[in-house]
Amino acid sequence: MRKTIVTLVALCAAMAVNATVLRVSNVSGSTAPYSTVQAALDAATEGDTIMLDASGKDYGGITIKKRIALIGPGYWLQNNGIIQEGGSYASVNGITVEASGVIICGLYLPGYNNRINVKKGNTNVVIKRNYIEGSIFIDSNSDRCVIHQNFLMMHDYMNCIGNSGSSSYHQITNNIIRSEIIFYDLHDSYIAYNTILGKGEIKTNYSSNLTFEKNIWYQQPKNATSNFSDNIIAETNFDLDKQIDKDVKAMNLSSTHGAFAGDSPYVLSGVPSAPVIEDLVVPTTVEYGSNMNVTIKLNIQK
Repeated sequence: MRKTIVTLVALCAAMAVNATVLRVSNVSGSTAPYSTVQAALDAATEGDTIMLDASGKDYGGITIKKRIALIGPGYWLQNNGIIQEGGSYASVNGITVEASGVIICGLYLPGYNNRINVKKGNTNVVIKRNYIEGSIFIDSNSDRCVIHQNFLMMHDYMNCIGNSGSSSYHQITNNIIRSEIIFYDLHDSYIAYNTILGKGEIKTNYSSNLTFEKNIWYQQPKNATSNFSDNIIAETNFDLDKQIDKDVKAMNLSSTHGAFAGDSPYVLSGVPSAPVIEDLVVPTTVEYGSNMNVTIKLNIQK
């Protein structure tokens, strides 16, 4: 099951070959070519990347019907010395995925009813380095998804990964999960290096043959027909509502287990590993025969 980690690298590399980057900003006065995600999606072709600028207002709900990468700037950026015009993150009101091979990275989904919903039969979807307050719904036959390095608040009853349809061969690794969590109708999947600090139960409803290893949690799932190897119980009862910002590093309880361990540990700010445009200066006019000087400021976090 460890070899599923290669899926993430391979998918990201495939998206980068011969791809166009389409920049979106809804900040007033921005020089970005697109002001809405829908306009960028309409213009995009398979394999393109759509990058959202940080903004003080959300980008609305998004439905993705093409194999594209949707990348935001991350979160908690100001706490990490990263300043972008227009706000500290790019927020969206839910994402529906209706294509295989989609990558979603560096976004903020506020509110318990804002979720990422991978619709039936769409495979190899990568959900990485996002701050998600709702759930991740994976519909039937949407196999081989990667859920990696996310901060998952999962408020109230919206606290599941999976859905009412069976899916298999997922990689769920190096996430920080605030609440109790239900792995729903998932099969033959690898769940490792997660920090699960909810006060309720960890459930595996209708799931089978899940491999849990190197996780930190309050308690081992009680109703699981799964494989468990070298997980540890957290002794500290964190009040994560008060500790999700600058003190989140305190959740680094172990160098060998949980979200901050392993070969690809959790990244505090959610900054994508792909370049993020922090600033772009393009002259509106130039004299005929003169060079056009364009200044681009990027930030990259491994």
